[in-house]
Amino acid sequence: MRFMAFIPLLLVAGCGGSPAEENKTAARAASLAEGQWELATEVTAFRTVDQGEPAIDTPQGTRATESVCVPAGSQAPTALFAGPGYECRYDNYYVRNGRVNVTLQCTREGLAGSVPMSVSGDFEDGTLEYDRQMRTVLAGDGDVELTLHVTGRRTGECVPEAEGDNQSNAQTANQAG
Repeated sequence: MRFMAFIPLLLVAGCGGSPAEENKTAARAASLAEGQWELATEVTAFRTVDQGEPAIDTPQGTRATESVCVPAGSQAPTALFAGPGYECRYDNYYVRNGRVNVTLQCTREGLAGSVPMSVSGDFEDGTLEYDRQMRTVLAGDGDVELTLHVTGRRTGECVPEAEGDNQSNAQTANQAG
């Protein structure tokens, strides 16, 4: 019978979260910080889907670095999640409370078809980490599936674009995806 008296105490003791869990939750930012972001991308998986020559040929292990300006406002530019060279629109956009869950419909010059992408990851004050899944849906052969791992860090205020620069402030060392 004495054992039964301890059951409520055990239940109450099990309800509290550990301080480490509470600190991790507190570190998550409510929204992505505006400013210049440096992104490091690595292709972690590459697979051809049909018999054609790959329309996007960025094999596993390909790395790239780019810089993207995130202005103040409600949504980050699509270049932050899609990478350089793509024209995209958001189908789904959830970037808040430390979580990233985005889907995009993209096109790329020179490709006859679309490149749907999905992005899932996390962010904190000044850092960002996500995985990008993409699969081309082309009119002909050359379809591929890619998974890319992206890590980012805020480097400061946005750098003004140079006159005549129609790119989204992307400086690519070696294009991945």
